[in-house]
Amino acid sequence: MSEELDLELLNAWWNAFNEAEAAKAVIRREQELRKQVFEYYFKDPREGTNYLELPNGWRLKAIYKLDRKIDEAALPAVKEQLKELGVNVDALVEYKPTLKTKLYRELTAEQARIFDQALTIKPSSPIIELVQPEETK
Repeated sequence: MSEELDLELLNAWWNAFNEAEAAKAVIRREQELRKQVFEYYFKDPREGTNYLELPNGWRLKAIYKLDRKIDEAALPAVKEQLKELGVNVDALVEYKPTLKTKLYRELTAEQARIFDQALTIKPSSPIIELVQPEETK
Protein backbone atom coordinates (compact mmCIF):
# COMPACT_ATOMS: atom_id res chain seq x y z
CA MET A 1 0.00 0.00 0.00
CA SER A 2 1.57 3.27 -1.10
CA GLU A 3 -0.63 5.61 0.96
CA GLU A 4 -0.17 5.89 4.71
CA LEU A 5 -3.21 4.66 6.61
CA ASP A 6 -5.17 7.47 8.25
CA LEU A 7 -7.01 5.44 10.87
CA GLU A 8 -8.58 8.58 12.34
CA LEU A 9 -10.15 9.40 8.95
CA LEU A 10 -11.34 5.81 8.45
CA ASN A 11 -12.76 5.72 11.98
CA ALA A 12 -14.57 9.03 11.49
CA TRP A 13 -16.12 7.72 8.25
CA TRP A 14 -17.08 4.40 9.91
CA ASN A 15 -18.76 6.20 12.82
CA ALA A 16 -20.65 8.49 10.43
CA PHE A 17 -21.68 5.47 8.36
CA ASN A 18 -23.12 3.77 11.46
CA GLU A 19 -24.92 6.97 12.47
CA ALA A 20 -26.41 7.18 8.97
CA GLU A 21 -27.63 3.57 9.21
CA ALA A 22 -29.26 4.34 12.57
CA ALA A 23 -30.87 7.46 11.08
CA LYS A 24 -32.24 5.39 8.18
CA ALA A 25 -33.92 3.08 10.70
CA VAL A 26 -35.52 6.09 12.41
CA ILE A 27 -36.66 7.42 9.01
CA ARG A 28 -38.21 4.05 8.10
CA ARG A 29 -40.03 4.01 11.46
CA GLU A 30 -41.33 7.54 10.91
CA GLN A 31 -42.54 6.56 7.42
CA GLU A 32 -44.38 3.52 8.83
CA LEU A 33 -46.04 5.61 11.55
CA ARG A 34 -46.93 8.39 9.09
CA LYS A 35 -48.67 5.83 6.88
CA GLN A 36 -50.55 4.42 9.89
CA VAL A 37 -51.64 7.89 11.04
CA PHE A 38 -52.76 8.79 7.53
CA GLU A 39 -54.74 5.57 7.06
CA TYR A 40 -56.34 5.90 10.51
CA TYR A 41 -57.46 9.53 10.23
CA PHE A 42 -58.02 9.89 6.49
CA LYS A 43 -60.02 6.83 5.50
CA ASP A 44 -61.35 8.38 2.28
CA PRO A 45 -58.79 11.04 1.30
CA ARG A 46 -59.15 13.27 -1.70
CA GLU A 47 -56.19 14.05 -3.92
CA GLY A 48 -54.48 17.17 -2.64
CA THR A 49 -54.51 18.65 0.86
CA ASN A 50 -56.70 17.12 3.56
CA TYR A 51 -57.18 18.46 7.10
CA LEU A 52 -58.28 17.01 10.42
CA GLU A 53 -59.31 19.45 13.14
CA LEU A 54 -57.54 18.79 16.45
CA PRO A 55 -58.04 20.27 19.94
CA ASN A 56 -56.93 23.82 20.76
CA GLY A 57 -56.99 25.03 17.17
CA TRP A 58 -54.41 22.57 15.88
CA ARG A 59 -54.98 20.85 12.55
CA LEU A 60 -53.42 17.72 11.07
CA LYS A 61 -52.54 18.46 7.46
CA ALA A 62 -52.10 15.52 5.07
CA ILE A 63 -51.18 15.79 1.42
CA TYR A 64 -52.46 12.89 -0.66
CA LYS A 65 -50.78 12.36 -4.00
CA LEU A 66 -51.34 9.84 -6.76
CA ASP A 67 -48.32 8.61 -8.69
CA ARG A 68 -49.32 8.23 -12.32
CA LYS A 69 -47.05 6.26 -14.63
CA ILE A 70 -47.71 5.49 -18.27
CA ASP A 71 -48.23 1.90 -19.34
CA GLU A 72 -46.25 2.10 -22.57
CA ALA A 73 -47.75 -1.13 -23.92
CA ALA A 74 -51.29 0.26 -23.56
CA LEU A 75 -50.47 3.74 -24.86
CA PRO A 76 -50.79 3.14 -28.65
CA ALA A 77 -54.38 1.86 -28.41
CA VAL A 78 -55.40 4.65 -26.03
CA LYS A 79 -53.67 7.18 -28.26
CA GLU A 80 -55.78 6.09 -31.24
CA GLN A 81 -59.04 6.22 -29.27
CA LEU A 82 -58.28 9.70 -27.92
CA LYS A 83 -57.17 10.93 -31.34
CA GLU A 84 -60.66 10.06 -32.61
CA LEU A 85 -62.06 12.20 -29.78
CA GLY A 86 -59.84 15.15 -30.72
CA VAL A 87 -57.25 14.75 -27.94
CA ASN A 88 -53.54 15.16 -28.75
CA VAL A 89 -51.91 12.53 -26.51
CA ASP A 90 -48.45 13.79 -27.45
CA ALA A 91 -49.29 16.96 -25.50
CA LEU A 92 -50.02 14.79 -22.42
CA VAL A 93 -46.88 12.67 -22.58
CA GLU A 94 -43.31 13.83 -22.08
CA TYR A 95 -40.49 11.83 -23.60
CA LYS A 96 -37.16 12.24 -21.87
CA PRO A 97 -33.97 10.89 -23.45
CA THR A 98 -31.80 8.68 -21.25
CA LEU A 99 -28.34 7.37 -21.95
CA LYS A 100 -27.89 3.64 -22.57
CA THR A 101 -24.53 3.34 -20.84
CA LYS A 102 -23.75 -0.17 -22.14
CA LEU A 103 -23.99 0.98 -25.76
CA TYR A 104 -22.18 4.23 -24.95
CA ARG A 105 -19.20 2.25 -23.64
CA GLU A 106 -19.02 0.42 -26.98
CA LEU A 107 -18.41 3.65 -28.94
CA THR A 108 -14.99 4.29 -30.45
CA ALA A 109 -12.93 7.07 -28.89
CA GLU A 110 -13.87 9.41 -31.76
CA GLN A 111 -17.57 8.54 -31.55
CA ALA A 112 -17.54 9.06 -27.77
CA ARG A 113 -15.69 12.38 -28.14
CA ILE A 114 -18.42 13.65 -30.46
CA PHE A 115 -21.32 12.25 -28.40
CA ASP A 116 -19.82 13.64 -25.18
CA GLN A 117 -20.67 17.11 -26.49
CA ALA A 118 -24.33 16.24 -25.80
CA LEU A 119 -23.64 14.97 -22.27
CA THR A 120 -23.09 16.59 -18.91
CA ILE A 121 -20.61 14.33 -17.13
CA LYS A 122 -19.82 14.65 -13.44
CA PRO A 123 -18.76 12.14 -10.78
CA SER A 124 -21.46 10.71 -8.56
CA SER A 125 -21.02 9.98 -4.87
CA PRO A 126 -18.44 7.20 -4.35
CA ILE A 127 -19.38 3.94 -2.72
CA ILE A 128 -17.04 2.45 -0.12
CA GLU A 129 -17.41 -0.33 2.42
CA LEU A 130 -15.27 -2.25 4.85
CA VAL A 131 -14.90 -5.89 3.85
CA GLN A 132 -14.03 -8.39 6.56
CA PRO A 133 -11.21 -10.85 5.95
CA GLU A 134 -12.52 -14.31 4.99
CA GLU A 135 -11.38 -15.97 8.24
CA THR A 136 -13.37 -13.50 10.45
CA LYS A 137 -16.72 -13.84 8.67
